[in-house]
Amino acid sequence: MISSSTGGLVRLVQEHNLPLVAVAVCICAMGCLSVVNLMARAKESPRLQVPVWLAAAALAFGLSVWSTHFLAMLAFNAGMPIAYNLTETVTSIAIAGIGALLALTAWCLAPRRWAAISSGGLVLGLSIGGMHYTGVAAMRMAGSMILDPIDVAASIVMAVAFASLAFVRFDPRGPPSRRYEVMLWLTLSICGAHFTGMMGLRIIPCAQCPHASALMGTSSLAAMVASVSLAVMIVFVAATLMERHLTRLAAQEDRRLRLMNNLAREALIIHRRGKIVEVNQAAGSMFGQPPSAFAGGELANLFAPESAAALRLHVQQADQDVWPEELQALTADGRHVPVEITSQAIEFHNASATVVVMRDLSDRKRSEAQIRHMAHHDTLTNLPSRPLLSERLNTVIKTASVKGAGAAVLYLDLDRFKPVNDILGHAGGDAVLIEVARRLQAQTRSTDAVARLGGDEFVMVVGNVSTPDEIRNLAFRLIKTIEQPFDVEGRQIGIGVSIGAAIYPRDGNDPETLLRAADMAMYRAKSNGRGNVEFFDSRMDTRLRERRKLEQELRLAVERGEMMLHYQPLVDCRSGQINGFEALLRWNHPVHGIMNAGQFIPLAEETGVIGQLDSWAIEHACIEASGWAIPLNLAVNVSTSEFRQADWPRNVAAALTRSGLDPARLEIEVTESVLIQDPDRAVKTLSQLRDFGARLSLDDFGTGYSSLNYLRLFRFDKFKIDRSFANDLGRGTEAATIISAIINLGHTLGLSVTVEGIETADQLAQIVALGADQVQGYLLGRPGFVEDFKGAAMTQLWQFGEPSRTLVTSHG
Repeated sequence: MISSSTGGLVRLVQEHNLPLVAVAVCICAMGCLSVVNLMARAKESPRLQVPVWLAAAALAFGLSVWSTHFLAMLAFNAGMPIAYNLTETVTSIAIAGIGALLALTAWCLAPRRWAAISSGGLVLGLSIGGMHYTGVAAMRMAGSMILDPIDVAASIVMAVAFASLAFVRFDPRGPPSRRYEVMLWLTLSICGAHFTGMMGLRIIPCAQCPHASALMGTSSLAAMVASVSLAVMIVFVAATLMERHLTRLAAQEDRRLRLMNNLAREALIIHRRGKIVEVNQAAGSMFGQPPSAFAGGELANLFAPESAAALRLHVQQADQDVWPEELQALTADGRHVPVEITSQAIEFHNASATVVVMRDLSDRKRSEAQIRHMAHHDTLTNLPSRPLLSERLNTVIKTASVKGAGAAVLYLDLDRFKPVNDILGHAGGDAVLIEVARRLQAQTRSTDAVARLGGDEFVMVVGNVSTPDEIRNLAFRLIKTIEQPFDVEGRQIGIGVSIGAAIYPRDGNDPETLLRAADMAMYRAKSNGRGNVEFFDSRMDTRLRERRKLEQELRLAVERGEMMLHYQPLVDCRSGQINGFEALLRWNHPVHGIMNAGQFIPLAEETGVIGQLDSWAIEHACIEASGWAIPLNLAVNVSTSEFRQADWPRNVAAALTRSGLDPARLEIEVTESVLIQDPDRAVKTLSQLRDFGARLSLDDFGTGYSSLNYLRLFRFDKFKIDRSFANDLGRGTEAATIISAIINLGHTLGLSVTVEGIETADQLAQIVALGADQVQGYLLGRPGFVEDFKGAAMTQLWQFGEPSRTLVTSHG
């Protein structure tokens, strides 16, 4: 049979049984899909299992090619009987299987993708062509075959091209449609090569007949083809079921791994040779992208350029023990995020991979920065604290020494600040300190620095100065700035500042020496009337050493038994008799003699010794009062700092218990300053004292801003009118009128009223006439020992309006 090439396609259709051709194509497609699934499994399996999956895929491919070819040959009608040489027929299937195994091995093991595609596609296409033309050569008939070289070449090219395209499009982790696409290219590679080659086949009849001994007839071939086709179908079904099972297991493992990864707080990135395979949700959140957007991307693109070299080295050492490394990650919006990374080689989806664990260090960095800032800055004003001040002062000193310029340290201590705390509480005091810091900073230059040392003390370091006059002018500007009123909670608050100055290098060459010199100068400024500036001179050092020595001695005064109590009588205005004593603390200093409270109590409050002194005073006052022959009342004044202590009421109760003193005889005197800062705690403390049976007295009434309000809030038993009112008696009618109004107010509220500061007979007569309940003052008795007042408790102190002076003692 001879046909022209132009009619080859028509002849191809006419010479084939189309239904049988369709069956061949279906068998080919099923086989190719099995091959694709087995290839995918080979790519995702551990290395030891790869040869098994490749061999299975090669076998499936060889059977598919062979069964497709011979099914198509059974569908071929040559117009004469055809037999097939058994040896060549068996050889053709071997060519297909071995060729497929070689092609898949080359594709799987090639180091580069282009090499894998080109080598795999070439070998697979050649194996398809080799199998086809070996199968054609196996045909035996009464005629001779002629092949068109062009069609033969076209069939080989088609086989190689479609096989290569199948490798190009193959993606084991792609969607299912991708696998069907690859199946299509493999099917076209096989069927295209076969039918293109058949278009170029021409058979010329002749009288020769094939020898029967080594031939298979169409019936035998049909049986063999049917068996192979059945094997292909079995492989297809088995591969499909296995693939579904393994895919389901892989999906379950994926979900488990993804759940574990997403539960991790650290960002996890899995990559192969720098290509990202998987990330968890934490990584997506860190970089500002959905996890799906990372697949196939470059790991290096997730880090800042300056971290590239360190990242490469770290990734190369992923299978070794390496220390975690700090790098800069780069988010989608361009932000740099400090991260700590560790890498580890793992098996992921049955293949080697590397997991990068990234811990976001942003919070830790912020915390460390905040801790460093807090360690060197005042938490209230945000000014530098003492450690940073020393650094700044060192820098200023070095600069001054290099340039030959001067520098100075100004030590600032606020004046009249304690009443601000007493009146407005700590919140108001803090507001004033913050504003003071702002005002001081506004007066600094780039070469200067301001720091807060604590409390109401500030330091200004001034650089690049040439004369003391510059420092003096700056100091007076600061004084004027601080003296401007402060608006706190609608109130106008006025304070001042005293400044001590020390100049480098005249007064010192190091930070500590200059600070100490400025501190001493500041104390001189305070002692000279406050609100001014003093420069350091060497004589101040002696006075400072004396003060420091006094501080140390005060700390040991209780232990050494140097503390003592003096008592000042409280006299009843109606009977003229002593009906109580106020205990007053004294220090019997071994050198300075007896010192009154005004000489050491401020120092005790500054150094924190006041609590120890208060505890000693209440304890010994109760013990001594319990031994008095006549059970007179005992008044004890409590300091602000001691009143704030939560356990102070228990200390009072313990002192009463140990001494055996009747609590009704104890009178606790408090000033407004102990009430104003925390009224709720004050109510609780005063209630506890009242529960013990002690009496409560409001001291220095009339000097505060809210005295009437405290009489309404707290249940006092009496109040004491401040001595300043008694001092004004005789200078006009206003003082007497005010005292009378206060006494009447107290009586109306059911309170006893004591007037202190009585120093003249005229003052006493007026106070008695105004109706006061009790008086106290030097006229009636200076502070001394109780023994000095023996017998006076039952004696009239005045008769016919003339008070006796026999009770005035020499103790002061």
